[in-house]
Amino acid sequence: MAVSLITIEKRYGTRMAIFSVSLADREPVFMSVAETPYENENRGVVMVDARKFLKLWRADPYQTHQEIARGNPRTWRQDRKFKDAVDGFSYGFTNPVPLAQVGYSEVKLLSVSYQFLRFGRKEHRRHVRYLSFINGITRTIWLLSHGCEAFPVECRLPEAGHLHRAASVAGTRVFTVRDVQDGLIL
Repeated sequence: MAVSLITIEKRYGTRMAIFSVSLADREPVFMSVAETPYENENRGVVMVDARKFLKLWRADPYQTHQEIARGNPRTWRQDRKFKDAVDGFSYGFTNPVPLAQVGYSEVKLLSVSYQFLRFGRKEHRRHVRYLSFINGITRTIWLLSHGCEAFPVECRLPEAGHLHRAASVAGTRVFTVRDVQDGLIL
């Protein structure tokens, strides 16, 4: 698998899970999720397949951040904040990059089309599954631009379960930050 949990440790008084994330064109990088004083049982971690993840991001019917979502490694490297991710990932295991935070949604959309002179109105309904970012677009496009095939993200429950079904790496499961605190994921 391209992502592996390598340790749970306490740093600066906080327990965190640290992941190694493989890249196609360089050494692996490190990411983490840390406990907070609240909501740890509602914060899920999902190991996502990069292709499925990107497809869900591009499916956002509200087209939030679509100029970035529809990009490619060449355009992503031109993003004004890309160098911030370069710097962030450069610290390695000593200071792992936090997981991106995403939201997962499903909506039913209605579109209406008309034939000549507004006769023959047709309604089309479609079910759309998509994701959006709360935080972490730049670190995600950095991973994708380096050929990352899978990476962990943070998503609120119960959305994390739906994201897992739609875009997870086979053989993985959702776990919560509370599970990290309790040592239940090793």
